[in-house]
Amino acid sequence: MDENQLHTFFAIFETKSFSKAANMLNVTQPTITSRIKSLENIIGFKLFERKGHDIFLTKEGNLFLNYAKNILIYMEHSKAVSNLIKEPRYKIGFSPGYSGSFITEMLETIKTIDDIDVQVIEGFDSVSLNNGALSGDIDLIFTREVLSGHPDFESERLFDNRLVCVMPSNHRLCNKENIHAIDLTGETIISYSRNSHLWHLIDERLVDAKRVSRIDLPNNDMLLEAVAKGIGIGIIPKLGVNKELKNKISIKNIKEVSSIENDVYVQYKKHSNKEHITKRIIYSIINHNYNNYF
Repeated sequence: MDENQLHTFFAIFETKSFSKAANMLNVTQPTITSRIKSLENIIGFKLFERKGHDIFLTKEGNLFLNYAKNILIYMEHSKAVSNLIKEPRYKIGFSPGYSGSFITEMLETIKTIDDIDVQVIEGFDSVSLNNGALSGDIDLIFTREVLSGHPDFESERLFDNRLVCVMPSNHRLCNKENIHAIDLTGETIISYSRNSHLWHLIDERLVDAKRVSRIDLPNNDMLLEAVAKGIGIGIIPKLGVNKELKNKISIKNIKEVSSIENDVYVQYKKHSNKEHITKRIIYSIINHNYNNYF
């Protein structure tokens, strides 16, 4: 997924036409079509449908809209973190499940310590990020899976990122003090990356929830948008809750799920030429108060 694909997506959304989008971006129409097909292949669903002579967003495309906006914001933010040091680029990897507002707050913390050219990378899961760190493609990673058996890597626990239930602010369970798995009977449960190890653990704890329907979305931000629109309830790490949605959603603990360990570890390769930068970044994050994040 790159900027050209996202800008093409917004151009079609604004003009309701592939040909007008091509004129707007000063490219050929086949280029527009190719970019959208590539983007759809990455996210796994159709973004547009034709109604008469115009092009409109699909339901999935509508949910993707805000997520795409956030991606462009992150890209721009990453470029703006530093204006001085351009080499070497410092790559920071996050496993899925962190909200855009949390990542932005962390970047603002990092920005205060030095002029660093930062690139933010969202991995498919903790395993893929660990592999990226081992290969040297990523300098610092935030994951829930510790890189054990690798003496050249340092791992340090940062946060308890416990799992919470997010629901529309007017949901029937909002006024219930203690929620149990059985209370989710008949609900629509929204997830992302349900084939991950973490979600296997969650499903094991939800056996008492009967007659539930499921929606699996590609990422955390789409999940939150779906919850805010009343489509269902979601289960995500607390640091995945976006501050901007705090008036639209409610956060609750599910007794059986909240006991699942979901710590955040920061990990990096020791004795690299970037280790001094890495340690300064970690110290700044530790000294910043994220306890009142939401």
